[in-house]
Amino acid sequence: MKLDVMFTIAAIVLVLLSLLSLLTPAAPAAFGVIDAAQYFSIMIGAVGWLSLGVIAWLVRNAEASKTRDVLVLGYTLLFGLWAVVSLIGQFGQFGALPAHDASWVIALIQALIAVGFFVAGRSSMTKSAS
Repeated sequence: MKLDVMFTIAAIVLVLLSLLSLLTPAAPAAFGVIDAAQYFSIMIGAVGWLSLGVIAWLVRNAEASKTRDVLVLGYTLLFGLWAVVSLIGQFGQFGALPAHDASWVIALIQALIAVGFFVAGRSSMTKSAS
């Protein structure tokens, strides 16, 4: 797999997640399910995901460099740890929630993206290690 494809996939996933996070918290907040502090932290998280998605989109066609190598390692770590956190959600305190079964699918997608970044980045780093 090529790095431009991996960065495009990461950008789409992160931007979609941020848009969903920006649009959906209004519904639970209207019913008083979450308070203002939780709503604010969701908004901050959504802005963070959006910024990471924009970075992935802008760097997708960059030529080989040390900066791109660092971004590849960063996104590999991001999606790898995100998969671990999703699995913790499967077995941890959120395991009793009715929608926790989706954690397996989400963790699998995140792990596959992390592996894709690892494989594509590894082949790219051998070419740019000059």
